[in-house]
Amino acid sequence: AVLDLNKASARLPYEDSIFDKVICQLSIDYLTRPLDVMREVGRVLKPGGRVAILFSNRLFIQKAIGLWTGADDIDHAYTVGAYLHYSRGGFGDIKAEDLSSRRGKLIVGDPLYVVTAVKK
Repeated sequence: AVLDLNKASARLPYEDSIFDKVICQLSIDYLTRPLDVMREVGRVLKPGGRVAILFSNRLFIQKAIGLWTGADDIDHAYTVGAYLHYSRGGFGDIKAEDLSSRRGKLIVGDPLYVVTAVKK
């Protein structure tokens, strides 16, 4: 299904506790209602299900929310973790990881990060 998750009624068109995994890839920085969306993710995940939210520091500056544009990569990871924690989606074991390809200490290509959580 294709949905505009920035609308006030961004209810995902799925039954409760139906998915084992949910991925949000390279779009968290554009959500105007991230707590509502993460709450919906929690609703559709089965207990023990996992969510992975992937993001980079590359974005369309005109479309990204202000909170995102004025922050660095570590701030982004904390922000996404806070979305999961405060969404009332029932998430635990929230972790962030740097998935960027590196040559030594230098990032090769675009940086890539993931925040994961488990539905309690």
